[in-house]
Amino acid sequence: MAITNGYTTLSGIKAYMGISGSAQDDNLERAVETASRQIDKIAGRKFWIDGSVVVRTFTPVTTYYLDVPDIATTTGLIVKLDTNDNGTYDTTLTLNTDYYVTPANAEDESLPYECIKILDTRSSERFDTTIVNNVQVTAKYGFASVPKDIETACLIQALRLFKRKDTPFNTYGSDSTGVSELFSKVDPDALQLIKGYKKTTLTGQII
Repeated sequence: MAITNGYTTLSGIKAYMGISGSAQDDNLERAVETASRQIDKIAGRKFWIDGSVVVRTFTPVTTYYLDVPDIATTTGLIVKLDTNDNGTYDTTLTLNTDYYVTPANAEDESLPYECIKILDTRSSERFDTTIVNNVQVTAKYGFASVPKDIETACLIQALRLFKRKDTPFNTYGSDSTGVSELFSKVDPDALQLIKGYKKTTLTGQII
């Protein structure tokens, strides 16, 4: 198999474990991909970028700003409004003329944009909170690159999942050593690394 949208590579996990050879490649790739999806669920966001632009619609809760899922880049970003409540997005907004995205300089720091804000001093356009799915956003969602903390969390958790095959009864150690470890759980060190990236749940919007 091959790793899809993983937060480390096969060579990365092998280097981390200090192993060579290809006998365990399938198991390692499965562990990396599973760990990556576990991280997505814990963080409430994804750390990979869409291969092509994706179209999503939103119902705003204010007329001046719109919280959005992570937007990886302004390249290919298109924001349109349905001003007549007929399902046709007839008005296209212009970046840095009608609206801007925040945080500022997010791309320079390999972070995503999380909010679209109307430039009320330059534009007469407004989001309409009375129209369901008023805003259409075409973008590449996610992170442009995987943060180092997330990569490390993936390595830690993938190793844990890989070792799970050697502990069919979900414990590690023996009665004589007194060691007991539940490999089915998410590693606490990985959780600490993910913690700073947890996404606040969006409310009041249709995504």
